[in-house]
Amino acid sequence: MPKDVLFILNKLRESGFEAYIVGGSVRDKLMGIEPHDYDITTSARPEEIKKVFQDYKTVLVGEDFGTVGILLNNTLYEVTTFRIDGAYINNRKPEKVTFSKNLTEDLKRRDFTLNAMAMDGDGNLYDPFHGQDDIKNKIIRAVGDPNERIREDALRMMRAIRFAGRFGFFIEEELFDALSLNAGLLKKIAPERIFDEFSKMITGENPSHYLLLMEETGILDVIFPELKRTVGFVQFSPYHDKTLFDHLICVMDNVKPDLSLRLAALFHDISKVDTLSIGEDGRGHFYGHEVLGAEKVEEILKRYRLPNKTIEKVKILILDHMKVHAEMTDKALRRQIKRVGRDKVLDLYDLLIADCMCTRADRDASFIINRKKGVKVLLDEKEMKTERFLEINGNDIKAMGFSQGKIIGRILRDLEEMVLDDPEKNKKTYLIDYIDKNYR
Repeated sequence: MPKDVLFILNKLRESGFEAYIVGGSVRDKLMGIEPHDYDITTSARPEEIKKVFQDYKTVLVGEDFGTVGILLNNTLYEVTTFRIDGAYINNRKPEKVTFSKNLTEDLKRRDFTLNAMAMDGDGNLYDPFHGQDDIKNKIIRAVGDPNERIREDALRMMRAIRFAGRFGFFIEEELFDALSLNAGLLKKIAPERIFDEFSKMITGENPSHYLLLMEETGILDVIFPELKRTVGFVQFSPYHDKTLFDHLICVMDNVKPDLSLRLAALFHDISKVDTLSIGEDGRGHFYGHEVLGAEKVEEILKRYRLPNKTIEKVKILILDHMKVHAEMTDKALRRQIKRVGRDKVLDLYDLLIADCMCTRADRDASFIINRKKGVKVLLDEKEMKTERFLEINGNDIKAMGFSQGKIIGRILRDLEEMVLDDPEKNKKTYLIDYIDKNYR
C-alpha cells in the first residue's frame, strides 16, 4: 500500500480505532491490478477522524454520510465511518445513514461481493461475503438479495455490466434476473450518471461485450431504444454477413478507444432501420440513412447531455461515412479534409476501415487503408493546415477595383476550388492575373 494510506490506517489504529482499505482497492489488489485510489473505512466517527488528524488539513467531503477528506502530499484521501444505510430514495441514495462500530454491517450495504471486502494495514483480508471466491470463479454476485440491492440504487445495474465486461466475469443468475426485472428503474436515474457509466464501458477493451450484456438483460431497450431496433435486423445485402446490431458493435470494437469515435461507430448506421427499401434485385438499399442518422444521434446524445463539441464530431463522422468511393482524386480528398476538418479526418478513415472490415469476413479494406496514407500526405500541404489558405484575400481583391461583396465572395470561392484542384496555383501573382483575365 502507498505510505500515506498506511500512515492513515496506522494513525487511526494507534488512536484506538479500526481502519481498513475497502471496496475497489481491495478487489484490484487481489486481482493483481494497481488501484487508482484508496477508500478507507473506520470505526471512528467524523468528529473523531478530524481530531486524530487535527494537525493535518481535513475537508468535509460528506460529513452527513460519514466521510472526511484528509489531504496528504497534495492527495485527498476519503475516510468514511462504518455505517448502515437507511431507506433509499429515488432508487439512488439513502435518505439517511446510521453510524456503526461493526465492519460487517458496513460491508453488507455494498453492491457486489467483489467490492465488499476490507484489508487492514498488515494485509489481513476481511471477506464475510466470499468476494475472493467469486473473483476466483469470475462471478459478479450481489451482496444479499439482488433485487434489494438494485432497487436501492438502480445505477448498480450499469455497474454490474461494467464490472462483468471489464473483468470478463459472468453475472450470477439471480443478479442477472434482477437486472432484467428492474431495468425500467434506470429511467429514474439522471441521464448524466447513466452516460458516465456507459462511457467507461465503450472506451474500454471489447466494448461489444458490454452492449451484448445490455441487450440480453433488457437494459439496452431502456437507455437506447433506437439501438434496440437494430438487434436481429437483416440488411438484405451481399456485402453484409451480420445483422445490423452485430455490425455496429463490430465496428465499435475495431476503432481506437476515443469516445466520439466509438459513439460514431456504434450509431453510424442507426437509421438503416428507417430507410430500408428492397430493390428489384432483392437487395436492401438505405438511401440517406447517414443524414437521418446524424439527426437521430444528435437527439440521443443531447438526451444524455453530452457537450456540443462531442455531438458535432459524432455527427460529422456519421455524415461522411458513406463517402468512400472506389476512386477519389486528390482534389476530392482535399475537399473532404476541409469538410470534415483536419483534426477529425483520420478518425473518419479509422471508422471507414472498421466499417469495411465488419461487413463481410472476406472484405478487403486495403484500398481505404492506402487512401488514409494519401490523406496523411495531403495534410502536410500548406493549404490543408489553415482554414484560410489562399495567398490572396478580400482586401487584395478590393484593391483591384472590385467593390461588391457578392462578387468578391464568388471570386474567393472559385479560387479555393481551383487551388484545391492544383495547389501549385496558390501564388499571389498567379491569382491576381487569373482574376484580371476572368472577372473583368
